Parts: sequence; structure tokens; C-alpha cells
Amino acid sequence: MAKAELGNSDCMKVMEVVREYIFETHKFPQITDVSKLSSIPKAKCHRICNQLIAQKQLYPVFSGSRLPTILLPYNMMQDVLRMQSKPQWVAMYSFKEKGGIELKIKELDEQVAVYEKFEKLLYTTDIPLEEAVAFTLDWLGFVNMRHFKEDTDNPDITFGYENIKALVEVEGTTRAGDKKKVQQLAGWIEREIAKFDKRKEELQGIFIVNHFRETEPEKRGEPLTPHAKEFLKLYQCRFFTTYFLFKMVNRVMSGLPKEEAREIIWEGEKIE
Repeated sequence: MAKAELGNSDCMKVMEVVREYIFETHKFPQITDVSKLSSIPKAKCHRICNQLIAQKQLYPVFSGSRLPTILLPYNMMQDVLRMQSKPQWVAMYSFKEKGGIELKIKELDEQVAVYEKFEKLLYTTDIPLEEAVAFTLDWLGFVNMRHFKEDTDNPDITFGYENIKALVEVEGTTRAGDKKKVQQLAGWIEREIAKFDKRKEELQGIFIVNHFRETEPEKRGEPLTPHAKEFLKLYQCRFFTTYFLFKMVNRVMSGLPKEEAREIIWEGEKIE
């Protein structure tokens, strides 16, 4: 197949669906899943997937006669294969000079990891996005930071600011943020009041969204649906985008005091 074929819209749609399915479900899709989610007829979807497999864009992690074909992006499979562990005896044959280099690499990796956490604000979803948001808010100096990783009985994140407890829901989406997460915030606020004897003045719901996350941030559309805006106003919740948070990190690195950054972030973005 010519390289130009890989650039057509159906191929791009298939790759997008495969990645989105993995990040949202934490499972690998079958071709039937891809066909359904992409609205591409099954026979045509099979042909496209076979083309992408031949071009090393997709990898069939499971297939066989009369068995479903389960897919993984090729580069993800290569990352898995690179994780092959070394036998213990290899250490006896290691070069002495390697130790110092590895130490320098580790130090540099730790520095790079901080910047990569900030960059994840722009393109990730689900738990990686929650981790990036929690890390950034903690780096900025918000107190009592808690990330309730994979805990569906709590908000995604909570933190404190001037004796107010923030209840946070985070969403990474390929569209605008909708009302679902805002309704969840309202539920968490009601629980805090009823179960933990809190007053409304002691609580603040915040919706943080990475909207249209596959598009360059400066070219993205509206971050909220009309219903999300109305529900935010109704429940007196605040919101800001992860791009807003990312830009605030840049301002701090350029000299803005973290205290001022926290004030700006706490106010959030204006709901038009």
C-alpha cells in the first residue's frame, strides 16, 4: 500500500478509535469494537486494519482462525517488548564506566519527568490526567492534596485553599466538557454537607477539563457545552482548563510568585 493511503480519514479514524478505546476502557479493542465506534462497516474496517498492520501502525496481539483479532498500536507493542528484563548474571559482565553514566541519566530523567508531568496536562485523559493535575496543583503549593486514584467513592482530587476544601472532577475528552462531571461535583458537595457536617461556605466544587485534547490547545473549540455552563452556575462550581493550568506553570517558571498563581487558579476561568 502507498504511504498516502495511511493519511486518509478512515485510517486516521481507526487509529484514533483504537487509542481512545485503550485509554478509556483499559482494554484492547477487537476489530468489531473499532467498526462500531468508528461507524465504518465491518468488512471495510477489516481491510483498513489489515493495511495498518502491514504498515506497522497496528499490531495484532491476538488473532487466529475464527477468533477475534485484538489490536494494539504498533509503537505501544514495541514499548512493551523493550521492557524485557535482564537475567541477574548480566551484572557480572557490566562495564565499570556504565555506573556513572547511569547515575547521570537517572538524575536527568527525574528532571525531565517533572516537565513531562506538566505536558501531560495537554493531551492525556483518565488517571494519567488526574495525576498530572494533582502533581501540578501540589507543585503550585495548594495544601492537603489528595488524589483518589481509581476510587469511585470520592471526587477525583481534593485540596485546600484558605480553609476551603476543593472537590475536583477532572475530564479529558475529544469534545467539550459536558454536564456529567458537574453533576458529580454537586453530589460530592451534598455528601460533604450531609455526612461530614460541612457548611456550603467551606466547600468549593471545581471542574477541570482537557477539552478537544487531540487538537493543538490554541486551536481548540469551546471547553464547555451549554448544559455544562448552566449546571456550573446552578451549583456555584468553578472551572478551568488544563491548558489554563499549563500556562500558569509557565508564568510561575517565568517569575510569577506561586502565591499569586494560586489566587488566579482559585478564581478559575470565566463562564460566559
